[in-house]
Amino acid sequence: MCMTGSSRRQSPCRGVMKMERKALFLDMDGTTLNDDVQIPKENYEAMEAAKKAGHEIVITTGRPLASARILLKKWDLERIGLRYVIAFNGGMVLDTLSGEILYQKTLTLNQMRKAVQAAHDRGIYIQTYEGDKVLTDDAEAEGLVHYIHKNGMQHKLVNDLVTDMNEEACKMLAIDIHHPEYLEPLKAELESWQEEPMDLYLSCKEYMEIMPKGVSKGNALKAFCEGQGIPLANTLSAGDEYNDISMIQMAGIGCAVANARPDVKAVADYVTKHDNNHGAIREIIEKFML
Repeated sequence: MCMTGSSRRQSPCRGVMKMERKALFLDMDGTTLNDDVQIPKENYEAMEAAKKAGHEIVITTGRPLASARILLKKWDLERIGLRYVIAFNGGMVLDTLSGEILYQKTLTLNQMRKAVQAAHDRGIYIQTYEGDKVLTDDAEAEGLVHYIHKNGMQHKLVNDLVTDMNEEACKMLAIDIHHPEYLEPLKAELESWQEEPMDLYLSCKEYMEIMPKGVSKGNALKAFCEGQGIPLANTLSAGDEYNDISMIQMAGIGCAVANARPDVKAVADYVTKHDNNHGAIREIIEKFML
């Protein structure tokens, strides 16, 4: 075994992996970004060095595409050669340079209406997406205010999501700021719906992602690599939350940052010594890519 930290399977040795072009799939919030939603200088410089060495870096986030684009622009990530984004928790893969959608999967309107009705019945705020905007029927909801502040997106107000949704979306999001424990019963209800099954993830304690069946960061990672001709053995991933588990398991070397949830660390090949505030991504890049 070549690595320290929590591990679940044999992985390629450091020296072997360094000889080939690799792809690193990076979660953003809680992993690449620090608690102030900034990219630490040491992470940015390491990412730039990895790109100069010929490796690929793919932003892999639960955020919608519009929010991911804001991050790319804010941190000038396209300047250092980052062009690929996995957004919507794996629901879409985009080449930002060409504008080509490489992969996309959406919920049906029937699934979306079911989710909205279930959330409304429990008094839980829920939103979806239309184009580059959040679609909501409650502009005063604390969940929306919190989300907009965090992601920098605009919203579009409709009278009733159940009747006014007209566009299939890659994901929906249920938010409960003050009583996140209320999300678990909603999750259980939607998981029990067998007519059109959906996948559900807690991307943080207040956010529950509602996704098309089979959509995950891990499956998007696999689809991207198949399209780009990159062996899975040459991939790395890094994350901290439940929705990162699939890509940690899918990658050749799956990494959990030091601040990750225990369940995430348990499935990782490598757990960083540093957390998201202190250069965890630099640690991974220097250990396995440079």
